[in-house]
Amino acid sequence: MTSISDAVLICPGQGAQRAGGVADLADRLEDLPPLGRRAFETASTIVGCDLWQLGLSPDPDDEVALRMPSLLQPYLVAWAAAEYSQVSGVVGPMGFVTGHSSGLNSAIAISGAVELESTLHFAWKCGRNMDRDCVESPGGLLALVGAGRAAAEAIAAESGASLANHNAPDQTVIGGSFPAIRRAQERAPSHGCQAVELRVAGAFHTPSFQPSDQANRALIDALPIADRFTPIVGNRSGQIISDPAALRDELCAQYVRPVEWLSVLETLYGVGARRFITLGPGNVMAGLVRRYGKTTPDRIQIRRSAQLR
Repeated sequence: MTSISDAVLICPGQGAQRAGGVADLADRLEDLPPLGRRAFETASTIVGCDLWQLGLSPDPDDEVALRMPSLLQPYLVAWAAAEYSQVSGVVGPMGFVTGHSSGLNSAIAISGAVELESTLHFAWKCGRNMDRDCVESPGGLLALVGAGRAAAEAIAAESGASLANHNAPDQTVIGGSFPAIRRAQERAPSHGCQAVELRVAGAFHTPSFQPSDQANRALIDALPIADRFTPIVGNRSGQIISDPAALRDELCAQYVRPVEWLSVLETLYGVGARRFITLGPGNVMAGLVRRYGKTTPDRIQIRRSAQLR
């Protein structure tokens, strides 16, 4: 199989946000291209909060508030749409679009699978259901740097946590209740890895989100998905998604199963992707692609969107 283009766009998920991080896009909302301004203005109207100002705030308490899914999910979609609007003329058409975890919401908007406003409403409504799980089943995520899948699963079993992300050959994430996370932090050194707690509001991609998964299924069924769109690579198994039924299947159970990110990258490389363009602040997404690129026979090119403006 060959791709339409060798380029792929990667959208970040929860944990990408940071205090004041939206300033990486522009000094003022008015400085964004029209699509970017519309994305933030529409998202802010939907959630009833000025997401641009919240993302601009350097106050750590505002960043903690932004972590809640009902705010963060629409914020990430608006952010990705705004950032892509700054570079779309430079990068040209994408062969594939994907997103890490909740970055899939951004991917469905950028791919043309769902219109931007419908995606923002969907992200907000799903986020409200997920807020309840964050409150009723408090927990978090722990990155295990230097741990392969077997080590991560062993630490999870010993601590009562669950595998949440398989990001790279030597980087995994587990999630669970706060007591489970603390036990995992204690166990990590004995497995030769470093544990880093992530900036998230809950134990995403674990059974903690079973109630919201069930509640969100009606929203997924009602989502207006186009018949044709830029192919998306899903987190379930790195499968290529090119029709509405496959996309609905990917969105169901999205937050109660692990993100198989290594499989995503393997699929993209297998269909010929050699140029990876990442959105979002910092180097987290680019770093994961770079880790994977060290294992491939062909050299891959990684660019952060900010480098292309």
